Amino acid sequence: MRVVVVGAGVGGLAAAVRLQHAGHDVTVLEQSGAVGGKCSLVRLAGHRFDAGPSLLTMPHVLQDLLRDVGAAPLELLAVEPVTRYRFADGTAVELSADRDASAQALERWSPGAGEDWRRFLAVCDGMWRASERFLTGPPPWPPRRPGPGEAAPDPRDGLAVRPWQTLRGLARATVRDPRLRMVVERFATYAGSDPRRAPAALAVAGYVEHAFGAWHPRGGLFRVVEALVARFAELGGELRIHTRATGLVRAGARVDGVRVGGSATVVPADAVVWDGDALALARLLHGGAGAWRVPERSSSGLAVLLAVHGRTDGLAHHELRFPADLDAEFDDLFVHRRPVRDPTVYVSAPAATDPASEPEGQEGWFVLVNAPTGVDADWEAQADRVVARLGVADRVLARHVRSPHDLATETGAVGGAIYGAATHGRLGAVRRPGHRVRGVRNLLRVGGTAHPGGGLPLVMLGGALVARELGPA
Repeated sequence: MRVVVVGAGVGGLAAAVRLQHAGHDVTVLEQSGAVGGKCSLVRLAGHRFDAGPSLLTMPHVLQDLLRDVGAAPLELLAVEPVTRYRFADGTAVELSADRDASAQALERWSPGAGEDWRRFLAVCDGMWRASERFLTGPPPWPPRRPGPGEAAPDPRDGLAVRPWQTLRGLARATVRDPRLRMVVERFATYAGSDPRRAPAALAVAGYVEHAFGAWHPRGGLFRVVEALVARFAELGGELRIHTRATGLVRAGARVDGVRVGGSATVVPADAVVWDGDALALARLLHGGAGAWRVPERSSSGLAVLLAVHGRTDGLAHHELRFPADLDAEFDDLFVHRRPVRDPTVYVSAPAATDPASEPEGQEGWFVLVNAPTGVDADWEAQADRVVARLGVADRVLARHVRSPHDLATETGAVGGAIYGAATHGRLGAVRRPGHRVRGVRNLLRVGGTAHPGGGLPLVMLGGALVARELGPA
């Protein structure tokens, strides 16, 4: 079967390499001159910067993918502590993938917080057991009858994910210290959402760091992309960069090919896998913006990549610096839709775990703040303020700013929305577009805007789901 994959993000590459390994004739079309999509690489002042995901969770998903297609596993380094959290009152605490170590650190920081953290993780244990089969199988929405060999849904799973609670409601029900509640509520940003409106089930996005650990491929996250591309080429797959899909050739309820560029050139296909924004696909299918209601978009991000002189004592691989008012941040993002005035600042410094990957006497800092989708702003000025807040302006040797507009241009994410639709509302976590496209039998979706969601392990699981759907050649 001739399969065309539109987009060389990790989800598209995972689907492509599995399908090529299964005997299909696969062609990947990538609009930009680089592979990886949101998991991109930026070279700056001798550094290799991961400009998208900055840690790997659920490492078994990656290693299973590589094993299944005959590739060698990647060397993964454990990130410990998982994250250092700093608060506006000057306090800080480090959380680990070791529950006992985290609970003890929290007790020293705030008596009772360790007990609360255990209670929160116990709730997440139940949520994970209820959610895992949905993450590895077809989307739970809309409801459908189980297929051959599938177990019937267990009603208790629906209760385990607490559909009556928002993530903020879960935080307040399980955690007493308002600072630790901020840690829990931050997990909504893993899906670009507002914890005040996001379902409690989004807690599992952060839970997996503590259940399965946080990991760093030696040399950086882009090694995942390089491994998938290399194996795809070894298997005989074709990758075309600088090739933009501009249309789908329809034949009733099927697509016969993908139109590329501004010409009449068509890449023929027996099946098409769309690894791009689900909204962009809908517009392509229905022409222009369409008359349907567009769901609220997820947040975007402003990334500032810094080559920093010297080595920092006590450097943490992942550090989060909270503002005094988290509600004001979410109001700026989702209510006022403007650059956040006092944002949470996330810093990833891989030199803490993988020092040999950095130039001698330097560190590479990936700095990220939340940003609204589809908003024009002076992002360079915003970057200046973020760097000043970090207190390293005098150590910066070089910097690169990646704005929401850049993200939209480079990856096709409409408005720069990282995760497509925001997961707001009681069913927000289960109403992502599925892998099947209604009305088109041989067109499938994959990637962070489709089921099962964003993040490296989930888009790889989505690739596996698409490969199972198409089956062996």
